[in-house]
Amino acid sequence: MPLSDLGSVRLHYQILGKGRPIVFVNGWTSSCQYWMPVAELLKSKYLCLLYDYRGVGRSQIVETDVGVDIDEHAEDLHQLILNLGLEDVNVVAHGLGCWAATLAARRHPQDFATLTIVSPEIETLEEKDKEKPDMPSVWQQTSLILKDLASIPLLRNVVTRRYNSAPEPYRTLLCEDFAKTDRRVAYHMLASCMGKENRERFFKAFAEIPLPIMLVRGSEDKLAPETDVREIYTLIKSGCLATIRGCGHLPMLEFTKEFSKLLSDFFDKQK
Repeated sequence: MPLSDLGSVRLHYQILGKGRPIVFVNGWTSSCQYWMPVAELLKSKYLCLLYDYRGVGRSQIVETDVGVDIDEHAEDLHQLILNLGLEDVNVVAHGLGCWAATLAARRHPQDFATLTIVSPEIETLEEKDKEKPDMPSVWQQTSLILKDLASIPLLRNVVTRRYNSAPEPYRTLLCEDFAKTDRRVAYHMLASCMGKENRERFFKAFAEIPLPIMLVRGSEDKLAPETDVREIYTLIKSGCLATIRGCGHLPMLEFTKEFSKLLSDFFDKQK
């Protein structure tokens, strides 16, 4: 099991294929396995790097008091790229992983060739947009975990709604990742993306990134607000916005071939 030693943490990673590098950044509480279908399609042309962020999946935290907020995850991405000797990386991030990738791109643009943002999860600040109590959003789910309110039936209900569009065996894998996630990691990663100040920091970063950026969203995605994705699009310096019709929150699993082609076409245009 390959591990990249970053000092206070060791990140599990997998490499498939050869060619121009792609690094896939996971969403909240997810290990890297759900990227495998896309990596299998792209590995004949690209080097595909999948990894588990600190405290999730097979990665290891060496020092128990190490930070686990979104800024640490962003720096881990940079350090992993350096440790593996990669250059001009195409970074593809999903869900809350979009925050880590975006902050890393703003701080270390020299690492990147392109940035692809897939189904970004952004807390809505308007009460009228908040989900009903019986349909917890990603922002409410961490509270359920931390307060021990995630009883078996409730946890099953929350996870089913979050991953119901994923085909098997990935639906089960994602549910298992969710159930096994470290509570401290889940809380601090999410908390560091919440609130008006963090939201503004996230949006501002897009205006400062000197890279081609592709935004990808499923038309049926309830976790990535269309208005926010379109607002991000107005901020980027260059790139494109793609909507996959009939797709939910997991385009890499729901529309694997279409999503893989979107990536390949976008990368090819930047040569």
